[in-house]
Amino acid sequence: MKKILSLLLAAALTLSLAACGGPKDAPGGAEGSTLVYGSADYTRINPAMDEHCEINALLFNGLTAHDGDNQVTPGLAERWEYDEETCTYTFHIRDGIKWHDGEPFTAEDCVWFYNVVCLNKLDSKGVRNCHKDANGDPAVVEKVDDTTFTVTFGTPKYDFIEALTVDLKWHYAPKHIFEDICQKILDGDEAGAIAAGKELTGVEFSDTGALGKETLYYFWNYSGIPTLNPYVLSTEDGKNNIKGEYYEFVRNPYYWKTDANGQQLPYMDKIVYTTVQNVDQTLMLLLDGTVDYQTIAVQDAPTVLEAEQTSGTKINLYEWAGAEWGSAAHQVHLNLGIADANKNALFNNADFRQAMSICVDREALASALTDGWQEGGQAAPQEGTLGYSEEWSKKWTEYDVEKAKTLFESAGLVMGSDGFYDFADGSDFELNIVSVAELNAAETFSLLDTYYRAAGIKCNFRDYDRSYIDNELMAGSLECMLYPVTPIGDVSIALKPNSMVPGYATNVAWYGTMKKDTATGDLLELINLKEELDKTADADARNEIVNKMLKLHEENQWTLGYVAATPAIHAVNARIHNFPNSLVWSDIYRDMGIARCQCWYIQE
Repeated sequence: MKKILSLLLAAALTLSLAACGGPKDAPGGAEGSTLVYGSADYTRINPAMDEHCEINALLFNGLTAHDGDNQVTPGLAERWEYDEETCTYTFHIRDGIKWHDGEPFTAEDCVWFYNVVCLNKLDSKGVRNCHKDANGDPAVVEKVDDTTFTVTFGTPKYDFIEALTVDLKWHYAPKHIFEDICQKILDGDEAGAIAAGKELTGVEFSDTGALGKETLYYFWNYSGIPTLNPYVLSTEDGKNNIKGEYYEFVRNPYYWKTDANGQQLPYMDKIVYTTVQNVDQTLMLLLDGTVDYQTIAVQDAPTVLEAEQTSGTKINLYEWAGAEWGSAAHQVHLNLGIADANKNALFNNADFRQAMSICVDREALASALTDGWQEGGQAAPQEGTLGYSEEWSKKWTEYDVEKAKTLFESAGLVMGSDGFYDFADGSDFELNIVSVAELNAAETFSLLDTYYRAAGIKCNFRDYDRSYIDNELMAGSLECMLYPVTPIGDVSIALKPNSMVPGYATNVAWYGTMKKDTATGDLLELINLKEELDKTADADARNEIVNKMLKLHEENQWTLGYVAATPAIHAVNARIHNFPNSLVWSDIYRDMGIARCQCWYIQE
């Protein structure tokens, strides 16, 4: 499948400019310069889960940013320095930047956001890990002048710039808009804050918690809130409801970036989001030219290439690698921190995990679930990403039911009279697997269950709404999860340890509520290595620690994957230029944010 897909894409891919150094005649802001994006159908997808990622990822502008080579580059901050003696970073904001309402953007917006919003957790997120020192204490953020502020830690924070680029996303809010609302919240004037929030957004929030989360964290969803992004949500009625079937993000007249020729960005007038109800509609709208851009499934790529021959609409396909360890939809996470003593011991036994892995025919499973477009695989780094090895990608992937049964018994299970394994003390063993209802994992479970039962493992499955799953994850009470909310894997275990190191998130199924004081063995060693990494300045030494952390994952295979990951395929009308190819789809890079939509332009 990979070779066939590569040939298909090679025939379709075209060269694109990687930066905003486009042709001198690139149209900027011309009337009618509009890109139409085929947005997800939010009548079917739970907005609380998806968080409109295709919107925010395209639009974010932070103090810093990643380039296509995984290097941190200046953003709103034009430069910074680090004083190792005082553990202080000094940021210098670009002069002359304005919010899209025309008000000046200054260091005060950055300092106020941290000291008022983050320290008081008014945006529901609070102080991010990037702003915590080795002891877990928050940094001190102070203003120097209108374009300068400092961030001081109690202990050395060598990876702060990289962590900031990943962890915080922005580090600012328009103080001139939110100062009054936030003060009302801090003063306990809930009615006054909610009324002010309604005046700002037109929405009457249920409480100040919802008000803060929606306006200070999901600010791009409300047209009354100024941003620094290249495109801003329209203020026109009928064009500014991001939960509706149609909405527009229009060019920010005060956007601060220019291209290599000195032309103000963004080039295009606006990005229109139109709801796409199903796959067939996606392909039809792409091919008739109604939609300019849509991310499509791998199996739909040949259809697009074949149909464009008769439709007359040229579509370019761009392949981006993913960062997750195998297909997220087919990962199984056993909770290694589960309270039940019998199951805790079993799940932490490598023989049990290996048996659960090899009792499944991956190739048959992948073929049945994906019509042959995906291959079997393991929860391991993808080729071309940090930590990849062919050996790891094939670890515990052979199909061997008899060996699996031997391993189950080695792990302490005993075959019962009903043909299913029990614990050695005679108590029944049943594996309770859950998933989020909106993810439609029931079909995957039904096939996995056939293999599990054939090997002697009795399973139960139930899917729940996201809010229930979130609560159970925070409580650490989920036993096993299929298609986890937070799949394991990302570009960097150092910068985004959430899914890979216990204690760094509250929504990771495989380690639950486990932290350093409850971890043992290699899990404790993994946590200790991360703490050592945070205190290490030398680049070579840091790389050595990262490799040790990844090796622990390879040796233990704490999570199971059954289907290999596939690339993200972006189908883009050929009239759209400067769309980059061969990047990596990762939250570290803000997913589509690394594509720099402000640099795209339209030329028929």
